[in-house]
This record gives sequence, structure tokens and C-alpha cells, in this order.
Amino acid sequence: MTTKLYYSPGACSLASHIALEESGIPYETHRVNTAAGEQRQPEYLKLNPRGRVPTLVVDGKVLTENMAILTYIGGGYPQAGLWPKTTWEQAQTVSMLAWFADTVHPSFSHLFRPERWVDGEDHQAAVKEKGRSTYEGYMREIDGILQGRKYIMGNQFTVADGYLLVFYRWANRTGVPVKGLANYTRAVETIAARPKVAKVIADEGIMLDR
Repeated sequence: MTTKLYYSPGACSLASHIALEESGIPYETHRVNTAAGEQRQPEYLKLNPRGRVPTLVVDGKVLTENMAILTYIGGGYPQAGLWPKTTWEQAQTVSMLAWFADTVHPSFSHLFRPERWVDGEDHQAAVKEKGRSTYEGYMREIDGILQGRKYIMGNQFTVADGYLLVFYRWANRTGVPVKGLANYTRAVETIAARPKVAKVIADEGIMLDR
């Protein structure tokens, strides 16, 4: 079986990259240069017509969207221990992934890419301001969820935990105060210290605090 992940350093694809490395599945990577617009080139659009990362190709079959990729890795390789055992806990994990992908991530897009949502500088400034306050609120919500937990779903490291590093890094890059969130910062430090996670961070050449 051949598995290849298309990713961009520090993008939301970091979550899938971490899950793949933690799973132990043999895989290859292709770094997509989004700054140069590689995601909009015909060759990449043949794989992912939406022009986004991540994209996972398994034996020639294409899977897009973090939530789907993370579910595939977690549920398809239970021996890796990245997926809860009971159906209820699995559903809770999917619920968390859905919230991350459908709510938290778009709020950051309003802050970081307001031109995707509205035209005009004044409108974009308003969207950006609202996005910032909304995203900061979600960071505090994550901090609250992590109260008394080692990882986002409890004491088990799951495919959902890579997303915590994505959002934490994005907050630091845009001046959203997360370092003062004790539970969130503790969880990020714990996750980043895992050897396989540290390897992915090094491979992508990113830092979490800026």
C-alpha cells in the first residue's frame, strides 16, 4: 500500500501529518507551496479540485478534508491507539473534529482571510475584527474543555489532538492571547513533547509560539 500526504507547513494539514506519523503507517509527503500558488495549479487541482490541503492519496484513491482523513487514520488503524474503542466515544471524537473543522477553523479564516468572505476594505476590517474576537472565544472554550484532561478527549491521545497545535500556533501568529490559557498551553506542551509529534514539527520547519 502506498500512502501520500499533500500538506503545507503549519496549515490545518498539520493535524493529519501528526496523525499519520503517530499511526506508524508508512507514508510519503509532498509539501505544497501555497505561497507560490501550487494549490491552484492544474496538477494539484486534479487531485483536489478545491485547491486546499490536506489531500491524502492511498493506492491511487484520493481523500480530502482533515475530518475525513483523521477518521480514516483513526478508525482504519485501531491498533495505533489513536481512536476510542466505544461507539459513543468515537462519536464524541467525530463531534469534536466537526466543531474544529466547521466552526473554529472558519472563525480564524474570518480573521486571517477576510477577503474570502466580503469585498471592500471597510467590510473586511469589520469581518477581521469579529473573527478575532470569535476565535479568541473559541480558544478560551478549548481551554475550558481541557480542564482536568490531559488531551482533548480525555487521557487518551487521539487523532483530534493535532488540531490543538494548529489553532494554538495560528493564535500566536496573529496575536490572539493563548499563552495565558493554562490548560491549553499545558496540553500543547504535552503533545509537542511526544517524539513523533516533535518529528513532524521539525519536518515542517515550524514553531508553535510564533
